[in-house]
Amino acid sequence: MSSSRPPKIRRFLLAYLGLGSFRATRKAAYWRGPIKLRPLASIAAAVVAAGCMTSIESGPPIANPADVAGGLAEAVGAAGPVTLRFDWRYADTRGDIGGEGVGRYNPPDSLRVDLFTSGDVAMAIAVADGELRSLGEIEDVEVPGLELMYAMAGLFRPGEGAAEGYVAGSDSVLVYGGEGDRRTYFFVRDGRLRRVEERVRGRTTQRVNLEWPDSGSWPAEAEYRNLVERNRVRWVVTGTMSHEESHPADAYDLPPVP
Repeated sequence: MSSSRPPKIRRFLLAYLGLGSFRATRKAAYWRGPIKLRPLASIAAAVVAAGCMTSIESGPPIANPADVAGGLAEAVGAAGPVTLRFDWRYADTRGDIGGEGVGRYNPPDSLRVDLFTSGDVAMAIAVADGELRSLGEIEDVEVPGLELMYAMAGLFRPGEGAAEGYVAGSDSVLVYGGEGDRRTYFFVRDGRLRRVEERVRGRTTQRVNLEWPDSGSWPAEAEYRNLVERNRVRWVVTGTMSHEESHPADAYDLPPVP
């Protein structure tokens, strides 16, 4: 895998040029870099050892969670292609970095996010056709998994499996079983995702919180937190633009690992 650094180029030029010289991770659960990384599987294993709790919270059950899930999947997301601009910041126990970002969305579920620091290309993330790929230069920074990455865009994409559901205050909560003791909880209010949590044996390991404007199909703010590794990434949308024509399909086809 190449360790060469690409030349500096302007942020909007990068978004449409080839990115094959970057380090790439296919179906990434984390970002590769020269600093040692810990994949999410090891995080889950550590949490399992912390103790056991009930995996489903108590509350009045939802009569037909599959109907709620189907309606939500169809309702969320913009009706047409969108470009958005946002400010972002990543922080962990060592400090923080940040910059500006550009996102491109093609309905129903193609999402491309480019992160920049000081005007240079730093990282690109794309999710499409059920795959998450990332490539870039930011060192030792974690990419949320597929469901949580979609959730940061306000998109309900729980993957395969049947949902359970219950009511918690003003929220309808849809629960999907993952591998082993892992479950994902989607908190829904007024037809929008408000929070998504990944739990292992009932303990929250990762979380996405969303803030929505009074109107619009894109969250005004999104924050991902890893409660085990104590890191987080937050973006605040600064502008959106709708398009009649779709973004090029190859924008979401980041190169796999050589």
